[in-house]
Amino acid sequence: MFFSNSESEKKGREILENLYFFSENQVLDCNQCVIKDVDSGELVLFDTGNGISLKALFRGMEKLNLDYNKISKVFITHEHVDHILGVYNLIKSLNENPPEIYAYGETVTVLEKGDKSQICPDILGIDLKMFGIEIIPLRVNELKDKEDIRISSDFNFQIHYTPGHSLGSICYYDPINKVLIPGDLVFIGGSFGRYDFPGGSLSMLINSIKYVNNLDVKFLLPGHMDMSDSGNQQIELSYRMIQSIGSFY
Repeated sequence: MFFSNSESEKKGREILENLYFFSENQVLDCNQCVIKDVDSGELVLFDTGNGISLKALFRGMEKLNLDYNKISKVFITHEHVDHILGVYNLIKSLNENPPEIYAYGETVTVLEKGDKSQICPDILGIDLKMFGIEIIPLRVNELKDKEDIRISSDFNFQIHYTPGHSLGSICYYDPINKVLIPGDLVFIGGSFGRYDFPGGSLSMLINSIKYVNNLDVKFLLPGHMDMSDSGNQQIELSYRMIQSIGSFY
């Protein structure tokens, strides 16, 4: 079953001081990152999972003494169901003080329109009713390519537009801490995101992976599989693998 572990705790660990990585705990979910601003006490969340796993995230956060009620901002990597569907339950859970939502390009359009066909493409072969979540139009703050965003006194990220897996895909990159949050662009072990979803493109994906391969990355915190503290080596491996595929086309 897709959601057999939906009530379990999401396992989290501190990667750097005040930067936490929470592993996906089921199929069609995603990894999530949380950053704590020690000055304000507020929390910033990267990606929201599939919604069904939200309580599991909350339990994992509590175990690390992170108060989910302090989530004030949410940054989305791209517009797919396993990364954004949780935003609706999150807003409901924090309805007295809902977080601001940030995304890029096509992801903004999808969220503002409540476009179910883009959130859950037919190619997945599943029905959104499985999630029991109502998709409604949302107000979203639009990020710009190459924009700098201050998350806390310790973390400042650059926005890098990296299409290929989807039209709205971006990476969040902190050059000082050498942290890359790439969504579904690259994973460990030479893996990379699918390009057969609506808006996907093999050529764009190759170019995007080539682009991030030139960044100085130690901590790779992808949307699926595990994280790595040898980021550049993992990205290079993914680039080599996708080049070998691209050579056949």
